[in-house]
Amino acid sequence: MDYIEVDQEKCNACGKCVKICPFNAIQIKNKEVLIDLNLCTLCNACISGCERGAIKIIKSGRKSVSSKYKGILVVVEYFNRELKNINLQLISKAVELSRASGDEVTVLLIGNTAGNAKKLKSIFAKYGIKKIRLIYNKNLNQFITEDFSEIISKEILDTNPKIVLFLGTIFGRSIAPRIATRIKTGLTADCTDLKIDKKGNLLQIRPTYGGKVLATIKSPYNFPQMASVRPNIFVEKKRPLKTKDIDFATRETDIKSNISLQGVKKIINLIKNTDEHRAPLDEAKIVFCAGLGVSSKEGFERLRSFAERNGVTIAATRKIVDNRWADFSKQIGQTGLTIRPELYVGFGVSGAIHHIMGMRNSRKIVAINKDLRAPIFKIADYCVVADLFDVLDELESKF
Repeated sequence: MDYIEVDQEKCNACGKCVKICPFNAIQIKNKEVLIDLNLCTLCNACISGCERGAIKIIKSGRKSVSSKYKGILVVVEYFNRELKNINLQLISKAVELSRASGDEVTVLLIGNTAGNAKKLKSIFAKYGIKKIRLIYNKNLNQFITEDFSEIISKEILDTNPKIVLFLGTIFGRSIAPRIATRIKTGLTADCTDLKIDKKGNLLQIRPTYGGKVLATIKSPYNFPQMASVRPNIFVEKKRPLKTKDIDFATRETDIKSNISLQGVKKIINLIKNTDEHRAPLDEAKIVFCAGLGVSSKEGFERLRSFAERNGVTIAATRKIVDNRWADFSKQIGQTGLTIRPELYVGFGVSGAIHHIMGMRNSRKIVAINKDLRAPIFKIADYCVVADLFDVLDELESKF
């Protein structure tokens, strides 16, 4: 690890570095400059401000071991022989990254059967994937975190991919941290963009400080470089190949989990049945989103009730969630979910930038707001300047 050092012979204890340091990591004692390494972030501010050149960063001399690792592995969500479209978004991005890095993309599926090969090859061939690996066991018909984490960790250690990508869904968020711990590498969660730098490293971009800043994270000394990505951030892009050119291999695996499968089944079925009449928010075709214009929890509940009666998925802005009128799972925006429905209708949504980032890719956007200057009107396909409750009255009278 790099560290910072003060040459006390050159230093005249002028105190300029103490004033410059933004982290209060420097102090002067007995005319000597002391740096608290627990507070120092190696930001270089003190080095730039030291006229005598008394402060310097000592490089540790670490070398990248990237030559041992090759390829991009995409962990695909594959349950009950069903492949969701959000997987194709991540695969499309992986192929784009591979063109910049020169690495080959491998898709990894975990399932309960080795069948369905012809259909899978046909799907992935459309998106430019040449290499598919399916690991199966007849008991893998339910998602058990420990089993999936163990299987994927072993595959990564056996094949040494340079980059591993997950979707930032319940599945990805459950297993990615466990896998990172097992294989002793880092993980950047909830990324909103991915790039490749000139040295072939993965640049992982994600919001921080409540969505106010986009941080770019790089880990050139830890491999594989792992990231999970928000669903609906990237666009599906077809790059057709012939199915005969695809390397498709299957392997049966053992399961050594000690968890009661029956107990897990009960939990999964309970969660599934409570919301089965509506699509998950990040997969919904039609979304009604409540903004602060609903005025109260009662206003939100009225909109939610109307939406659910008509089979529409309800969502909310950050302010609604902050007021505890809606659960965080309903929040759209930089610090919530990113969606891409066929139709988005904003009821009293002003259109703050952190919200826009989560819904701007909707195919059709309808904005209902009595404020003609609301920012959401700038991106809306249809603008309704009216009180949202007047519009809701009309809708309730007809549906």
